[in-house]
Amino acid sequence: MRLIIACHLALLITGGTSALGGTLCPDAQKQFPAPASEVVEIISGWLTGQGYSVRRDYPRPGYVHLAAWKSQNEWEITVRPQSALASVATMIHEGATPSIQACRRLREYVDGYLLGTTPIPPPRAERRHQTVPTVVLDRIETAVCIHARSRQQEVQFSGFVVDPDGLVLCTAHDLTGRQRVTVTFYDGVSVPGIVARLDLRRDLALVEFPASARTFVSLSSGRNLLGMGESVFSIGCPNNLRGTLALGTINGPPRLVDDQPLWQVEMDIYPGSSGSPVFDARGQLVAMVKGRYRGTSTVGFLTPLETIIAFLLNENE
Repeated sequence: MRLIIACHLALLITGGTSALGGTLCPDAQKQFPAPASEVVEIISGWLTGQGYSVRRDYPRPGYVHLAAWKSQNEWEITVRPQSALASVATMIHEGATPSIQACRRLREYVDGYLLGTTPIPPPRAERRHQTVPTVVLDRIETAVCIHARSRQQEVQFSGFVVDPDGLVLCTAHDLTGRQRVTVTFYDGVSVPGIVARLDLRRDLALVEFPASARTFVSLSSGRNLLGMGESVFSIGCPNNLRGTLALGTINGPPRLVDDQPLWQVEMDIYPGSSGSPVFDARGQLVAMVKGRYRGTSTVGFLTPLETIIAFLLNENE
């Protein structure tokens, strides 16, 4: 393993072909604006999705080494932190696929993921064969995509209809009071909306839109007690992909984050997932996706139903 790292370091200085027989990607030293742990998960997800077998080890503190192989292609990738919020990857490829082409694909995937434009990878193997209950699939039309402008940039996140008279519940962290937004439904129909109420402390917002007798989520039949290891299902709009399902498992009790209780969940959460409704196996609303733990795409936090109800009733804590 020390030989691999030494080869990588030598390549950083000289460039060209590695002593292992592979080729250093032309821009392997490019900074990625994300922690090393997050870049490792992104790259691992891409490799797994492409059918590679992946081995991970830790040659020195802070460094993560990935070895991946399939058929006639192999990768040697080392990711190291440059700062708390940035990292550098050294990527070496060898195989039947031209290295320049393979390197470009991987680089574009990582860049696209961090920008929120990369399509969602296949679900991890252990979840591929898990059945989504029909009662959850029946809720798919309640989820919406929301587009707005924040700090002069376009932002996209998720929400869900809670009143057929024209109310959508969503997260608040990209919104301001009485802000205009666009609400896009599962069938592709878009309507203008306006932020009617905002609670930055709870990270919740209500958006009004022209009523159109839409399917909605019943809050009165929601459930507020979840069990450790329980399966949950979110329906949202990650990466602007309407009606995307994500399967998860409650893997931690409610935790206080900024004085707000949040469920911890193992679930694939991507840019744009925030605001997705979360259901149990019986199709009951149990929570809403707040976001993911920075540095990973699979450790997420959910806003519990109690917080949602308190917000809708305009209760003060």
